[in-house]
Amino acid sequence: MNKPRSGYTLPVFACAAAVAALRSLLGDRSIDKVELDLIEPSVVTDINIEQVARINEKMALAITRSQPGDNLDITSNTPIWALVEWRSEGEQIRIEGGEGIGRQLNNEGKAAIYSYAHKLIRSNLQPYLTPTAKIAVRIILPEGRRLARRTSNAAFGVVEGLSLLGTTGISVWIWRGSYILIQHDW
Repeated sequence: MNKPRSGYTLPVFACAAAVAALRSLLGDRSIDKVELDLIEPSVVTDINIEQVARINEKMALAITRSQPGDNLDITSNTPIWALVEWRSEGEQIRIEGGEGIGRQLNNEGKAAIYSYAHKLIRSNLQPYLTPTAKIAVRIILPEGRRLARRTSNAAFGVVEGLSLLGTTGISVWIWRGSYILIQHDW
């Protein structure tokens, strides 16, 4: 039996789409993949970009598709969108949850985008920004609400969609005797 293929967690694809959208705003017209530093682990990898569209001079949208490897993951091949928009005020990189990103019931309804996803997105977008530039990044999972109904997210306080969680960018299988443990490092 061949060793199962590892893949990446949802935050990686959300970050890749955000990088592609920002590069489009900066004038890059040919984006079919982006290079990301996964931080955890310390690995640089290329992520394919499905589509990029500059909506206007202040906004761009990019789309990737989740590739978690051979894991039994309901998000496999799920489209992940990132809408990046120039802003004039606020923090330098504001990260928002759009359609399909769940809400945390135990955290005032905030978007279910956890610390690794924030760290990954900020770290990979920062090199493209001048010190005074400000952007909003909205992550959208068009199929998130539908897929969330097939999970136990609500039992953990996440409703109306999926979450971007994890402590690492790589999703791997761990074989233990006669059973399989799917490790997402949550």
